Amino acid sequence: MKKTFIKVISIVILGACLASVKTGTSEAVNAEKYSRIIWNYLESLCEFGPRNPGSEGYFATIELIRRVGKKFADRVVEKPFWVQTSEGKNIRMLNLELQFAGTKGGAPILIGSHFDTRPFADQEKDPQKKLKPILGANDGGSSTAVLLGLAHYLFQHPAPRPVHLVFFDGEDFGATGSGLNLLGSSHYAQSLLQVDRSSWPHWVLVIDMIGDRDLQIFKESHSLKGSGRFLDRIYSIAEKQKMASFKPQSKFTIFDDHYPFHKIGIPATVLIDFDYPYWHTLEDTLDKCSPESMYSVFSVVTETIRGL
Repeated sequence: MKKTFIKVISIVILGACLASVKTGTSEAVNAEKYSRIIWNYLESLCEFGPRNPGSEGYFATIELIRRVGKKFADRVVEKPFWVQTSEGKNIRMLNLELQFAGTKGGAPILIGSHFDTRPFADQEKDPQKKLKPILGANDGGSSTAVLLGLAHYLFQHPAPRPVHLVFFDGEDFGATGSGLNLLGSSHYAQSLLQVDRSSWPHWVLVIDMIGDRDLQIFKESHSLKGSGRFLDRIYSIAEKQKMASFKPQSKFTIFDDHYPFHKIGIPATVLIDFDYPYWHTLEDTLDKCSPESMYSVFSVVTETIRGL
């Protein structure tokens, strides 16, 4: 075990040294550091099992987010809400928000991800498999891991504006057409209608399914319509960083957690790879994900928020 550990460390150090020849030592070390942090979080989330509401994995994930928030955030806010199912059951759900004070103040940037997973694998062909909850390594897991990595980053590198990392519940809860989707983000957006607009987010950025080994993030149409200038900034930075996974073409119209904010007039963007072949199946597992893909999004996001 010791020899293996030493060998792994040696490879990491060598990789960082080689990268530093091209990018500078500090940048290379940070890339290695945050890639490892994010990947470790994704491994933990997958070890918890499915994260559908009420499951052991669901409660373990909530506790993980709480621990990270208490350690790194300036403030942790929990926003419970209740959802009534078609069977008449009331289910308690929870949005968790890790707030980081900015160095210059102003309206906050909200960066969101859903942490829940699909209670049933509706894209499976086998009727028996359709009844099982998915692991959601990429769908919910990869973006949650990136947000947890951002908590580490923002603790050490505060952004100019306040940043609120929001972990939405209930994005993937109900069957298609049931109306029981985007529950946490809809609850959050509706709550904003009860407060003064001066406290609304400056911009909402949602990330979802960004861990795919063959990552391809196209411009989403609601994002283009409601947050074009922010989307332009993201893709300009991605081009500057030579992140080939960011595709400048528009391809999908998606109702994700950004949509409730877009609907009430807040600039809202989603970064998502919707070509993921294991979407809503039992094959959405850790081996389909890549630390390089997740870090590419993390890197673009951190530079984007530094300039806002």
